[in-house]
Amino acid sequence: MDALIISFFKRPYVFAFLVAYLILACRLWGGARTIIWLISGYTIAWASELSSIHNNFPYGEYHYIYENMPGELMNAGVPFFDSLSYPFLIFAGYTTAKFFKLPPLFFGALFTMLIDVIIDPLATMGDKWFLGQIHYYAHPGIYFGVPLTNFAGWFLVAFAVIGVNELVWSFLRGRAQHAAPLPERTLNWLYPAFYLGIALFNIAISFWIGEWELGLASSGILTSIFILSRGLPGLSQHKPLPRS
Repeated sequence: MDALIISFFKRPYVFAFLVAYLILACRLWGGARTIIWLISGYTIAWASELSSIHNNFPYGEYHYIYENMPGELMNAGVPFFDSLSYPFLIFAGYTTAKFFKLPPLFFGALFTMLIDVIIDPLATMGDKWFLGQIHYYAHPGIYFGVPLTNFAGWFLVAFAVIGVNELVWSFLRGRAQHAAPLPERTLNWLYPAFYLGIALFNIAISFWIGEWELGLASSGILTSIFILSRGLPGLSQHKPLPRS
């Protein structure tokens, strides 16, 4: 319990985004699907990180610097707060894809990967801000020191989380044919705003620590996501999604 409390006070931004996820997901899906997404997302993310620190897959070879995270909660060598961020990041990508009426499995994973393109380079500079230097890549990559394998890994993990949950929902929907329908409300601007808020938080820190090149690159990525999403065929006249 002490380790969880220490993690909470050292990483309050993670838990703030987690609370936002719980509110938005419960509004959209109800409690059961929200918890299923959270547990499955955390489990798949944790397994992927555990695999990478031992087998270099799917993100490439990286290592945590445990002495820079004294007292924080670990799960078999993986920081608890790190895996906990995956469910709400993937949720942000998934709901943004659905808001723009894009195929949510592929584009949800793509948008999640792109938000990591904004986040992960900043995380490698954690010694310059309140994150701290908590990990390093054995073979730094071409994009601000982050290897491309890391981004490929994020796409794969997000694809897996979305795919697993859609399979579970399909099963539950079949079971619910003779019971109450699964709850789902209409997506609105709150969901892409959640994605936008996470991205802007990281972009603001990039500028705050003087990493202007990264901040400008991340701003360009974020702008491109929303411009291209609005410009794809069939999206110029957005209408609320029906219940599913």
